[in-house]
Amino acid sequence: RGNAWNRYNQNRRRVRNKPRHFGPRNTEMRPYHSPTHVSPPHDKPMTKNDIYFALDCEMVGVGPEGLESAVARVTLCNWAEEVILDTFVKVPVEVTDYRTFVSGIEAKDLEGEKAMPLKDVQEMVQKTLHGKILIGHALENDLKALQISHPWHDTRDSAIYPPFMQEVPDLEDSSKSSLRPRKLKELVKDRLGNDIQELGKAHDPVEDALSALRLYKAERL
Repeated sequence: RGNAWNRYNQNRRRVRNKPRHFGPRNTEMRPYHSPTHVSPPHDKPMTKNDIYFALDCEMVGVGPEGLESAVARVTLCNWAEEVILDTFVKVPVEVTDYRTFVSGIEAKDLEGEKAMPLKDVQEMVQKTLHGKILIGHALENDLKALQISHPWHDTRDSAIYPPFMQEVPDLEDSSKSSLRPRKLKELVKDRLGNDIQELGKAHDPVEDALSALRLYKAERL
């Protein structure tokens, strides 16, 4: 038994010491192990232009007497205050009140070739805003008209930001009060010293989106 065990160990040493040839390394199949491989560059760091977007919409009236709202124009701006989207939207139902004195929208705007289908606008806005910070004023109305949603923790709404809201005393109990939203026009005049939405002129969604963005910048910075 002793001689057999010795022969077994000798054979193991011969196999262990024998040069082993594995052939050439397959650099095509295993590129990350190749000595000549260069790692792909990292993605460019995100900037504020990639993260912050301001939204404003203009509505028209639909339904009996035009009391219901439908989105008819959508504007998106980035942190650098560049307009990345400004389009009229085709309303899929009959418009009963164009609200031109406020919206500035006429029938020809929604019937022209430049007006986009609502579905395409929804997809474009959602793709742009996915995982980003949304800024605006009374965004609940804009999102409802667009029929989309955005996470509350990624929303910066100047209408419901407490320092921007108006404190209103309780008529029944003078020791109590509540906060109410202020108009964008008032906030911009009070906080930025600028005049927007001039009397007798239609609202400009680009101006409104940029105003909400500037309010956020002024408070944040």
